[in-house]
Amino acid sequence: MIDRLHVVFDWCKRVYDALAEPLRKDPDAPSFRLSSPETHTTTIDGDVGWGNRPPARIHCGRCDALIDQPTSLDDIDCDHCVAEYSNEEFTDLQLAHLICPVCGDRMEHGQRHPQTFDVPEWATCHSCRYHWEFKHSY
Repeated sequence: MIDRLHVVFDWCKRVYDALAEPLRKDPDAPSFRLSSPETHTTTIDGDVGWGNRPPARIHCGRCDALIDQPTSLDDIDCDHCVAEYSNEEFTDLQLAHLICPVCGDRMEHGQRHPQTFDVPEWATCHSCRYHWEFKHSY
């Protein structure tokens, strides 16, 4: 009787191991971070909120040169002319694109409510699957 229980137990253990093996963490795999639940995406990484907005590349309102704004709270100073803008003047300038904070590639961005908001409301990096969402109440 004990031998039969050992056989059944060994068989159950092999079945369990076969089912669990694909779910075990691979120590050689690159890091995998899930995106914030508020982004509601299937992307690998993400952030929510204007304070977490990815870096922006903006056209200078005076000389049309491209200006980098590393964070949404940084002032916007043109390196090519004397133009200086506060971070609140972001909407007065033309956004060229957002830059992925993970891999540095250009992000696709857009607005869902252009009549309500004059800032980008989402951005996705197609290279590394990073996604950012502007947080607001509907």
